[in-house]
Amino acid sequence: MDKMQEVKDYIKHEINQGSIKKGQRLPSCREIAKLLSVNKITVNKAYKSLENDHLLYSIPRGGYYYIGNDDNSIIPNKFFDFSTVKPDPSLLPYLAFTHAMNHAIEEHKHTLFDYESPMGFLPLRETLMEKLKENGIYTSTNQIMITNGAQEAIYLSLKTLFQNPSCGSLLVESPTYGLVLDIAKSLHINCIGVTRDQTGINTKELEQILKNEKIKAFYIIPRHHNPTGYSLSEKNKNSIVKLCSLYHVTIIEDDYLADLGIDKRNLPLHYYDTNQITLYIRSFSKTFMPGLRLGAVIMPDILISSMKSEKYLQGLNTSSLSQASLDFFIRSGMYDKHIKKVNICYRKKLEKARQILSSICFDEISYHVPNIGLFIWIMLPESVSSQQIIKKLAQKNILVSSPNQFYLNHQRKKSIRLCISGIPISDLSSLKMIVDEIQYDLCQNSIPVK
Repeated sequence: MDKMQEVKDYIKHEINQGSIKKGQRLPSCREIAKLLSVNKITVNKAYKSLENDHLLYSIPRGGYYYIGNDDNSIIPNKFFDFSTVKPDPSLLPYLAFTHAMNHAIEEHKHTLFDYESPMGFLPLRETLMEKLKENGIYTSTNQIMITNGAQEAIYLSLKTLFQNPSCGSLLVESPTYGLVLDIAKSLHINCIGVTRDQTGINTKELEQILKNEKIKAFYIIPRHHNPTGYSLSEKNKNSIVKLCSLYHVTIIEDDYLADLGIDKRNLPLHYYDTNQITLYIRSFSKTFMPGLRLGAVIMPDILISSMKSEKYLQGLNTSSLSQASLDFFIRSGMYDKHIKKVNICYRKKLEKARQILSSICFDEISYHVPNIGLFIWIMLPESVSSQQIIKKLAQKNILVSSPNQFYLNHQRKKSIRLCISGIPISDLSSLKMIVDEIQYDLCQNSIPVK
């Protein structure tokens, strides 16, 4: 038997026997090597292989731990939730982040539980300033504000920019992130839509809107778009920034999935902005730990004072413990290691989804599966009702997102959004049930009435 496989089989046997329990540290490579009469390097390779299979999790200089496996097979009415945007539960680095929290408490125990500046924990802002350079974002700690997730960053941006109700309208992509429409409605901000599709933003349409309408700000998700999954080309991004600069429009750039599959050729809008017109927003919820509620916004100098005041009134500050823990998690290299693992997992899911859909989809249905990201966007045939499909799928315990939340009222389209992040790869076979329901509905509507 292959020696590495022998080690893997032994560890799996110990787990099945209950000798290794959830959260427990595994024996060292030296111990297993001696027990099984194999080389320590072989044991280390086996452990890394089990980590790639999401069975183990490692902590730098802290060993390997068993993640645990929640068995859903005993649940009688299993749900396939394609509607909720949350990380894969098997990817959440509980043990590693616990280590980061303990380290943060020990390192900053004398100051960690005092009131923090509304701008956020300075060491974390310094760490982020350096890390953002990797994505082509050059800023200073004075321009970085830590927020309670990207949602607060969006709210603060809109609240600050639209303090005067007569200042103009908010331009949004059509479709766009539904929560932005809800926030704008709560703040009584008028919204205008510009078409976003597989080709990106039509710059001629954009310029006509900017020329003819009084636009104060443009909320846009250039990379890993929610809900469609598309990313803009560099040429399109550059043109958008130039137009917004020409018409004095502030860009609110939501780069919530910046860590997923970004290379040096795929740049944010902020990179092309030489006139400080961009509010750049990052999130650590969708790829890391949603309950941590940490995000960041990079502000133009002219907005720093106003944003800081709004942050203070909104909630004073963001949890110092969470910020200090994240700071250590990034500095230690654990964050990059975690993101690499997330990328591998999501790429595998999307590739599997692409294979399934390409083998079963018919001519009347079009879909987009990105190479990396969270969302699959399905455009339905004209005769098929989105709401009927969603209702019928729910009866089969399959939850998908309605298009109504992504469009302004007069722009609703026939489509559905699927989020693959929280779906185990083994459950992606349920995509066939979704397509079957669409096909059945199409056939029913094409039968002539006698």
